[in-house]
Amino acid sequence: MAPSASDDPLVAKAFDANKHEELARAVEQLLGYLVAMVAWLIGMVLALAYFGMTDGFVGWVFLVPFAVVGVILYLFGRWANKAGSAPPKVGYDRGHEAAGLGDRPDSGGVR
Repeated sequence: MAPSASDDPLVAKAFDANKHEELARAVEQLLGYLVAMVAWLIGMVLALAYFGMTDGFVGWVFLVPFAVVGVILYLFGRWANKAGSAPPKVGYDRGHEAAGLGDRPDSGGVR
C-alpha cells in the first residue's frame, strides 16, 4: 500500500509554517534590494546630470544615491526582521470552535 500524502515528509515540509515565514522574509529582502538598485540607478543618473550642469566642485552629489540606498536597505531590513520575528501561524484560529462556528473556519457553522 502506498503511503498517503500526510505521511510524506516532503509534503509536511511544504506546509511547514516556519518555512513560509522564512520565504516571506526572503521575498521582502529581495524586494528591498530591487527597490534600492532602481533608486541607486535613478540617483546616479540625476547626480551625473547635476554634475554636468553645475560649475565648481559638486562631487558630493555622487554620495547622495548611496545614502538613499543605505536608508532603503535599512528600512526593508527592519521590515523583514519584523515579519521574520512574528509568531508562526500554525493551524487555524481556535476561536472558531469557541464561537460555535464549527471545526474549521470555512465550515460555515455546520458541525
